[in-house]
Amino acid sequence: MKQEIRHQVILNALDSQGYVSIEALAEDLGVSTQTIRRDLHALDDTGLLERKPGGAIPRVRNTLNNSYGVRQFEDVEEKKRIGRAIAKHLPDDCSIFMTLGTTVEIIATCLLERNGLMIVTNNPTAALILNKRANFEVVLASGYMRKSSNGLVGASTLEFVNGFRCDYVITSVGGIHEQDGHLLDYHSADTSVAQAMMRNSEKVLVAASGNKFGRHAVIRMAPLKSVDLLFIGAPAPPQLKILAADAKVELIEA
Repeated sequence: MKQEIRHQVILNALDSQGYVSIEALAEDLGVSTQTIRRDLHALDDTGLLERKPGGAIPRVRNTLNNSYGVRQFEDVEEKKRIGRAIAKHLPDDCSIFMTLGTTVEIIATCLLERNGLMIVTNNPTAALILNKRANFEVVLASGYMRKSSNGLVGASTLEFVNGFRCDYVITSVGGIHEQDGHLLDYHSADTSVAQAMMRNSEKVLVAASGNKFGRHAVIRMAPLKSVDLLFIGAPAPPQLKILAADAKVELIEA
């Protein structure tokens, strides 16, 4: 794994956990403790974390999303649990919008156990996964392909999405605001497409790993009350349970 990706994984672990140990990082990343010590020294020198005995704590709060390459390694088992829970919930022979994101791509692999799905998506990676199933119909949007994630966005993507009406939309989020539960994300182009899919769906399913609650993504995507089911891959914080209950959102802990 490249040093840049290791550094971003370390910073994300700090953002979600508050403290990380050298031993845990070495095991998670599959490198030596000496490599992790060098990484922590380098990040400490740049002011992004503070070295502590046996590990590190964050020095700044990151309001930018990690790179696509890093997110592919983040919370994989948690995302798989979410994916299995969503696949179990969905009926066969339904239509689904699917948005961008590594969480959605993992959910796509879990949907292969279903039958007769029609999927409309701007996520080429998810589309290729789902197209393996002989009795699935996969419709891929047109649009401008972002280099960071290969996702399709832009005016033609929005026009394409508005031509469909689906039973469900499955979307991930960049963050969930800890005070009002508002869904947040990092990129306006991605958010616009997700919002269009939500408007054209009968039910909105949101997938969020546990560290998304309280994460300060910068774009307001949708109020929590617009969600029908919120799937979270870790025990939900008490405050999130309160917000979900107030918004009449079904909260499912995968």
